Amino acid sequence: MKSKSALSISSHVAHGYVGNRAIVFPLQYLGWDVDAINTTNFSNHPGYGSFKGASSSSELVGEIFQGLEKILDISDEYDIILTGYTPSEQILQIVYEEIKKVFQASQRHPALIVDPVLGDNGKLYVSEKVIPLYEKILGTGFVSLTTPNQFEFELLSGVKITSKQSLKEAIQTFYAKFKVPNVVISSVTLDGKSYCVGYSHSKDRLFAVKIEEIDCHFNGCGDLFTAIVAHHFYSNGFELSLDLISTVLRRLRKVLETSLELEARETKNHEIKNVKDIRVVSSRNALDEPLDPGYSLEVMQL
Repeated sequence: MKSKSALSISSHVAHGYVGNRAIVFPLQYLGWDVDAINTTNFSNHPGYGSFKGASSSSELVGEIFQGLEKILDISDEYDIILTGYTPSEQILQIVYEEIKKVFQASQRHPALIVDPVLGDNGKLYVSEKVIPLYEKILGTGFVSLTTPNQFEFELLSGVKITSKQSLKEAIQTFYAKFKVPNVVISSVTLDGKSYCVGYSHSKDRLFAVKIEEIDCHFNGCGDLFTAIVAHHFYSNGFELSLDLISTVLRRLRKVLETSLELEARETKNHEIKNVKDIRVVSSRNALDEPLDPGYSLEVMQL
């Protein structure tokens, strides 16, 4: 029996857990064979204050795709393709062209999961020229699921989210524009609280689960979130549900709690406000250990 297999296209750091380093191991631990195409090769992420290394060239990324195509059928090899951080429009253009080639070549193709990494908290991480390329990818009709944060979703939908009504408008506008059937917005602020929002077009359902926040910033959290969502999305027959979102949030919170506890113990500082790297390996059991069936997260009615 062929094991489940993923291709992850994201950044790489030698030290720490962001990008592919926060995606590959968690998926492997959950039973996936994972191939990775790295869009950067940095010593560490910029949150440390300094880093060395470089972004991959678009030529290199293209050559890696070509090398894979010579030895395997991408359409048949992978169950899912994940796209994450791509630092330039040149690299994203290559990703767009290669994905289009894969999906147009065969009736059987992987589920495409796009994390449109643009920025957060009102600030872009990438060139504005990347935005139209994400719009092209999302509009191909090939994307099964996308996992933006609120800032990214507002940029792509063109709708500012300030209330339940504007959230519904943003979802409707986004679907009309891109026809992506499943959306998970990792965090949306409504009435002073943070929610993870899911939308399933096939079920015509929009749901929001309250995030039990931890007063600390965690680098790599978004990448790990997308990996966990991808795993459960596949396991649930490529369908989003309220239970799926709740499960992902509970598992992610356990990873973050463990990371914070270890950081506090090692630094002897119990007022930490920033964990530079989540402890993916040390907290791996949280990814698949049984959850308390009697515990549930708060749900907002939409």
